[in-house]
Amino acid sequence: MFQPLTLMLGLRYAGARGRRSFASFVSGFSTIGILLGVAALILVSAVMNGFEQQLKDRLLGVIPHALVTGDQRRLAEPSQYAALFDGAAVVAASAPFISAEAMVQGPGHLTGVELYGLDLANDQDRLLQGLDPRTREYFEYLPYGLVMGVGVARSLGVVPGDQVRVTVTEGSRFTPLGRVPSQRIFTLVGTFSTGQDVDNQVVLARLEDAARLLRYGDGEASGLRLWLTDPFELERLPALPAGLKYESWQQSRGELFQAVAMEKRLMSLMLALIILVAAFNILSAMVMVVTDKEAEIAMLQTLGLNRERVMAVFMIQGGFSGVLGSLLGFALGLLLCLNLDGVLNTFGINFYSAAGGSQLPVLLLPGQLILILVSTLLLCVLASLYPAWRASRVHPAEALRYE
Repeated sequence: MFQPLTLMLGLRYAGARGRRSFASFVSGFSTIGILLGVAALILVSAVMNGFEQQLKDRLLGVIPHALVTGDQRRLAEPSQYAALFDGAAVVAASAPFISAEAMVQGPGHLTGVELYGLDLANDQDRLLQGLDPRTREYFEYLPYGLVMGVGVARSLGVVPGDQVRVTVTEGSRFTPLGRVPSQRIFTLVGTFSTGQDVDNQVVLARLEDAARLLRYGDGEASGLRLWLTDPFELERLPALPAGLKYESWQQSRGELFQAVAMEKRLMSLMLALIILVAAFNILSAMVMVVTDKEAEIAMLQTLGLNRERVMAVFMIQGGFSGVLGSLLGFALGLLLCLNLDGVLNTFGINFYSAAGGSQLPVLLLPGQLILILVSTLLLCVLASLYPAWRASRVHPAEALRYE
């Protein structure tokens, strides 16, 4: 079907100038539209992927992926349940963990935080890994030492060495004077920074210090913290015995990731509409070309060109604009992604992330790139289908009647 004659005629018509030169003008701008649409779609998708991956690494790297706990959110000797996950490939590590809402009072300010009680013997915690050696040493050996997010420390106006009062309601007691919350003086030994809102919400204490503050019994904790190889594979966790349940990051942070995913889908949809409009322009330009070339089509048919080959000619013509725009847009999109910061600096645009960096995160996913390219090529082929079919249905006698 696609013989050299059909290829030659299709390419000739793709760049032809006739009485309807406006059709070629529309076709050229359609090619440019597809080029820009594909490049923009690749660029925006790569940047959104980068932001999502950065959020996943920085946020899910510090908050619990999953917590095995009881109905009262207390668990006696949580380490005994680690054997439940020996055969689960998705679980990378586990450790006892305490989590509670607390109030921290500085010299002149009070703020609400989430208190994490950490087992310092476990090296999986990324917050502990990010502490400098001096802070880590103080945190391990100083009784009632506290590590704060930089945002919490800034709001309280405290620096390492200052003392703060930590108050929790979970360990409160009833006295003749009423309900008295549990409170204790802690010494700030250092701060951490993740570039996320965790810096404004979380403070760290040793597991045993947090247990005393909350008046937990010996060996008690909020639950068993699980580190997963992929935090998005919670469904692969094994079923728990009666009386135990899972608490996961999706309950506390799931809406944030859903919002990011929805924003990425909407941005991709808006840019895909640009490609769709360009494909419709190819269709309209080809319809005008077919109308303009009816006499030539009729003469080709009288010379022996059958309907299938006529259809092939105009499929090649329409596909040429789509393939050219798609490939050039694909190359331009990759080039921009690989040199994005240099391009922004050239135009004097500076980007500063929340963590203090000056680079836009870019993540190219091969499967996504192939999907964009193949979808665009398929859309352009489909746009060429109707005009090519219409050209194959031209009747020579009617087309040449007035010639």
